[in-house]
Amino acid sequence: MPALSSSPRMVGRHTELAALLEAYDDGVGGVPRTVVVRGEAGVGKTRLVQEFLALVTADPLGARSVPEDAPVVAFGQCVDLGPIGAAFGPVRRVLRDLHAAVGTDALRDAAGSAAAIASLAALVPGIADETPDNDEPAGEFAEAIEVLLERLSQRRHVVVVLEDLQWADAATMALLKTLASTLRGRRLTIVATYRSDDIDRFHPLRPVLAELDRTRSVVRVEVTPLTPDEVAEQVAQLASGLDPRVVEALAERSGGIPFLVEELVDLGDRALPDTLRELVLARYARLGDDAQQTMRTMAAGGMHVDDDVLTAVTALDVRAHDHALREAVDSRVVLADGDGYRFRHALTREAVEGEMLPSERVRVHRRYAEHLSEHRGESPDDASAVAEHWLAARDLPAAFDATVAALRRSRSRFSPATRAKLAERLTELWDQVPDAATRAGMTLPELHLDAAQAWHDLGDAERSLRSATEGLCVCPDDPVTRAALLRQRFVQTYNLEHRGRGEDLEEAVALLEHVDDPRARILLSRVLTNIALDEHGDAAAAHAARAIALAEEAGDDAALAVALTVEAWRIAGDEDDEPRALAPLERAVALRLDPPMRAYVANALTDMLLRVGRFDEAVVVGTQHYEDITRAGIERGSGSSLAYALALALFAAGRPESARRYAQRARRLLNPLHGASIVRLLASHLTWDDRDAEREELLVAERATIEDSRRRYPDKHGWWAVERAEAVLTLRGASTVGEALASVLADVFDIANGDTGTPAVRRYAVVTAALLTLAPGRPVDLELRSRLTGTIESWPDHEPAKAHAEFIRALLADAESASAEHRADAWRSLIEAPAGRLLTVWHRQVARCRLALALLDGGHRDAAAGLLADIVATAPGEGVARIGRWAAELAARARLAPGPSDADTSHGVVATLTPRELQVLELIAEGLTNPQIGQRLFISPKTASVHVSAILAKIGAANRAEAAALYAASASSSAPA
Repeated sequence: MPALSSSPRMVGRHTELAALLEAYDDGVGGVPRTVVVRGEAGVGKTRLVQEFLALVTADPLGARSVPEDAPVVAFGQCVDLGPIGAAFGPVRRVLRDLHAAVGTDALRDAAGSAAAIASLAALVPGIADETPDNDEPAGEFAEAIEVLLERLSQRRHVVVVLEDLQWADAATMALLKTLASTLRGRRLTIVATYRSDDIDRFHPLRPVLAELDRTRSVVRVEVTPLTPDEVAEQVAQLASGLDPRVVEALAERSGGIPFLVEELVDLGDRALPDTLRELVLARYARLGDDAQQTMRTMAAGGMHVDDDVLTAVTALDVRAHDHALREAVDSRVVLADGDGYRFRHALTREAVEGEMLPSERVRVHRRYAEHLSEHRGESPDDASAVAEHWLAARDLPAAFDATVAALRRSRSRFSPATRAKLAERLTELWDQVPDAATRAGMTLPELHLDAAQAWHDLGDAERSLRSATEGLCVCPDDPVTRAALLRQRFVQTYNLEHRGRGEDLEEAVALLEHVDDPRARILLSRVLTNIALDEHGDAAAAHAARAIALAEEAGDDAALAVALTVEAWRIAGDEDDEPRALAPLERAVALRLDPPMRAYVANALTDMLLRVGRFDEAVVVGTQHYEDITRAGIERGSGSSLAYALALALFAAGRPESARRYAQRARRLLNPLHGASIVRLLASHLTWDDRDAEREELLVAERATIEDSRRRYPDKHGWWAVERAEAVLTLRGASTVGEALASVLADVFDIANGDTGTPAVRRYAVVTAALLTLAPGRPVDLELRSRLTGTIESWPDHEPAKAHAEFIRALLADAESASAEHRADAWRSLIEAPAGRLLTVWHRQVARCRLALALLDGGHRDAAAGLLADIVATAPGEGVARIGRWAAELAARARLAPGPSDADTSHGVVATLTPRELQVLELIAEGLTNPQIGQRLFISPKTASVHVSAILAKIGAANRAEAAALYAASASSSAPA
């Protein structure tokens, strides 16, 4: 009986398959996972993935009541189109699978915006309106893909498979990196495979893999060769009854590689080849001459070749061509695949291609290039393939022209990653092609500048700097291009080393000063804004003013918007006058700008409104522009900072539900390292909302991200110091004393008196320090008082600064035992004055609690009771339940709660606990320990301990016994008579 061509059942791989299934189960639960499967060629990566897909798509028991319960599987095969490849080549195949699975309407709905649909239509024909209502410009293509997968995976479990990443184009690799690191809370499982023996230290996939290794949501699966026993099991499936000594020899010769086992078994009684290459070519060698020639022609076209293309480039007539293909399919050298054919294994294609004679290789690649240029050159895949075929045909001018055409398409439609690679390819060919500048439509330095800008757009400062430096080496004469390269070198050096080369900007200014060209005026404006950002005082003001004037003179709204934004930052920072900084931003946002530039200005305006305490206006402006960003299809690229600013504005305005939505959105849009700022914002919110255990869980879960962020961005330390300080606040100052308090205070004052952060951040830090240390009945350190007084007297005379100064003066009055009437007047005037609306909701509610304290000390119990009742009622809805608890505790201690009995008072205090805390308190009353509570509630003992500590602090119990007694009193007082 002849041997089977492949094993009917996968051998081994139980651990690897379990890892894939576990990642899939995480996706079912809303936790996205990316699985990277690595192994050498022929080891069985594809078979493993096929078995996994068969298991997750099967429904043998009919448990899926509707088709929508089944996962949507989309498959993308990376193709070896040379070192550049077509942008998003395998992703295009993924999108077409998704389109076939869910239909046009669902795909359009998931795209989310007309701009995204316009982008995706280039790769998924049929999803765009045939008669669009307007000329909606396409958005960013990478972002459109990300948004599509994110939104589609909200409705269905999406499984994306990307095979052979070693051949992936730069755009696909960048997209995979982004998806693996930023998508959260979606039913998405990505499986990517690559050949580990192809990845040397210079391979472009290597840095991508290194970054994926640092991403916690990525699972790594290593597919290793089979053991001798597993080889024996595979052989038994392929050909039963073989002599054990033959099987042992097969295991040794194959090295445990399943593909080679199959090829060795297929040889039957024929002699074993001397080399691995001869073994891989064994099936090919048994073909007739026509079939071998067809296979060589096909190998030059890649793993998969469409039938119409292969028919056009082959040298055989149609009848002989069909006969040759039939023979190759019957011999299992190639397989029918959609509209064409594919090699059964990449090793076979590589070996067959190696059989081509040099002259044959040139001739076949030329035919491919000519046919694709004439018939299919508009396709992005084919545009890149044409360039590669001309290179292989050794026709460098034609390869150069094809690469220029591909570069133009990448600029208008696809990816900066592909643009950068194509530009670099042209620089390599430049000196080998006659009239290169005429062919390219640009000079060599301009090409280097294009590459530098593309790498900058990708966030790769190192490569951008290299391209800019190489451009400067070949740009002695063109002042505008040289100035642009100098500016690019300054920007990338600053991004890499946090210091700029001032001499680069000075040389750029000198080059541009006397050039009578609008391009030079615009570029000079941009250079002057860079200089202004790096300066202070009169020099910065002069450079910013001239940058504005040059942009106005050139009539360039984008340059003017940048210059006005820099002027606003200068006014806010150098002159400490955020209110006046609003004017240039309001002017900038009214200009005619493209969506990314409008997003840049809108983010600056929203942030400035936040700084001056105009939180409701910040919400209105930010929301409007966030909707514009979403419609333009650039949410991921331009929306993260605005989403963060909106979350902060909404929290400060007392609208926590909306704030949390934007915070989580920003968290998904940002990579984990930059997302640490969102973690800090959420931790601060959880503190003020009296959810200490959740805060602790969040900080523990994100500890690695937080520590990495603080190492890389030490200037961001300030907000973390403030967040820690707020966590130990009570109505009467810090809950901690001694060295712990001194350490927290030192960190906060470092921010208050430092030169990092905005003036608004420094003022907020001073307010936090005052809240930690100033309270009625708490002695005031004279040095601290002098420090606080001197600080607020140095603040500028504008409303936001005056509001914070009045807040601190009222705190000082509390701490200095001023008369109750004086204290009440100080707090009342702050709360009722317009400046009081410039405070965050938590500071306003703290001010109201302090007013209630003063009213109680002055004997105004009814007024205090009404105020405290209002705080208890409103604070939780505003996201500051902690202050509501303080108010309830103050009312209980003052016997303002209804009824005089201790039971009623204890019931009022217990009522301030969250539902989870009430569960924990009930178990404390039962006498359970922390581990027992954790076991009962399915939480860790550490989390149970955090809950217990929070409960004791909230209800004023000294120990667990007192807490149990208060719970018992509360339960009896609320029981029916």
